[in-house]
Amino acid sequence: MKGKVLLVGAEDEENLAIRYLGAQLQENGHTVRIVPCSNQNEFSGVLKELRSFHPDMVAVSMAFQSLAPIFLELIHKIKETNPHVHVTVGGHFPTFEFEKILDYKTVDSVIRFEGEAPISSLIDVLVNNENLSSVPNLVYKSKKDGLMQNHLITEFPDLNRLKFPLRNKKPHTRLGERFATLVTSRGCFHSKCIYCCIGAFHKQKTELPYALRSPENVAQEMGKLYHDQKVRLFQFHDDNFLLPTKESSYARLNSLKKSLLKEKVELADIALLIKTRQDGVDEDILVLLEEMGTVGVFLGVENASETGLKALVRSSSVEEINSSIELLENFDMGVTFNLLMFHPRATLKEINENIYCMNKNKNLAFDFGRAEIVAGSPLEKLVKRKGLLKGNWPHWDYRIQDNAVEKLFRLNSLTFYRENSLYPELSHKLIALSYRSQLLQHFYPGKKSGNLKDETERLISKVNTFTLESLIQIYSFVSESEIKEKLNHLSHEMDVFYGNYAERASKLGEKMGRFQVVEKKFQEKGVGDYFQNSTTLGRIFRI
Repeated sequence: MKGKVLLVGAEDEENLAIRYLGAQLQENGHTVRIVPCSNQNEFSGVLKELRSFHPDMVAVSMAFQSLAPIFLELIHKIKETNPHVHVTVGGHFPTFEFEKILDYKTVDSVIRFEGEAPISSLIDVLVNNENLSSVPNLVYKSKKDGLMQNHLITEFPDLNRLKFPLRNKKPHTRLGERFATLVTSRGCFHSKCIYCCIGAFHKQKTELPYALRSPENVAQEMGKLYHDQKVRLFQFHDDNFLLPTKESSYARLNSLKKSLLKEKVELADIALLIKTRQDGVDEDILVLLEEMGTVGVFLGVENASETGLKALVRSSSVEEINSSIELLENFDMGVTFNLLMFHPRATLKEINENIYCMNKNKNLAFDFGRAEIVAGSPLEKLVKRKGLLKGNWPHWDYRIQDNAVEKLFRLNSLTFYRENSLYPELSHKLIALSYRSQLLQHFYPGKKSGNLKDETERLISKVNTFTLESLIQIYSFVSESEIKEKLNHLSHEMDVFYGNYAERASKLGEKMGRFQVVEKKFQEKGVGDYFQNSTTLGRIFRI
């Protein structure tokens, strides 16, 4: 007997976690529906699907710790609507916090670690009224014995044998192009960063802490998306797109390139966005990435001081950061990064070194913040052991050991990251504009796309200059006691500036969108150069 499964998860883009599960369930003959939910406004859509679909099981992806309270509230409403449906949750957060989550009466079970085999086994057991004890990776409630933890799968699934994730009939659009997300691997070969739970998530694996799809398998999925859905922009969500050694990375990329050509994917007609560690790139690798259409690289800088890198267990150096950024500047790729300059052991010397890095690279889009507590991470254990933990589950907080740095962080929280601050959204807009300006140069090279790239770089530089000036001003407040009036004045200045530049960033994005629409039509007619070089057409289309 086969069952019906309703999969629920955040879907700002196609959620590969639930879409791999959906593909596996369909392969095994079950009926699947996917419904997005990222906030309370989307509860009604989930409940409507629940009433019309009548599933045997609702599976909720709770990968994001910050969304856990929202999903627990949703599950309560699901049970109010259908008290008899089995509700299971999965993801990184429930994997480590299953005991607290199962304290909620509305949650029936938790699938820990990877879910393809467990979720298929669970729905089989439910519809055939069998014992839950046979379902791997499952934790569930037993009236007789309390919380039951089943046996764990200690190996990665064969990623090449998994069905490709379910896709929408119409692909998402991002940066003005048809877009899809992919993963070429699972896990992380480094798996030691203090703020990350990936190492703990795969700790039970008996072999390597990561697994790879073959280049041929990746190319087949890309080819299907390219030919069937006309997808041109591919974003890879691997924790590390490249491999532990440059030699293995080069060989894998070369194989992927050949496989894409075999799938009749035109390399000039696709664009890639990737994430990589700074110690993973060299000139030969970047040449290959550029040939394959890479337009954006999120570089895993994380901290720009030697002591900060050591504290975060990054196993990389400032020299590698600097050399990788300098090397990337020779290629047509948007380079972005993040700095976790606040962490439990951070010092003012480290803060100075991170500010220096931002100032040195203020032509690049970046953001900065604190290493946050993720369930299962070494950071969680550290702050508990040191007595630094504050706040309430699941929104933990912690105190930084150095009092001056702690004060600096709290002042940043009252300015850059206070409620309704425009800075976080603007910094993400600038990262997107950085990638998009390179994408335009890649797909539509010419005078106008070049001008849009220059405009993007000027915007990023102006915002970063103001951000650094504000950060240094906040830094000066650390040694003062009476700062309320100064802080309020600075906050107002930041509101005005970031509001103004958020609007400019939005208008630049709209201008890029108009450019893409018009340039595509001129390219189809074979006269793209005419549009790119025409001042009159630029004025008509406001580009």
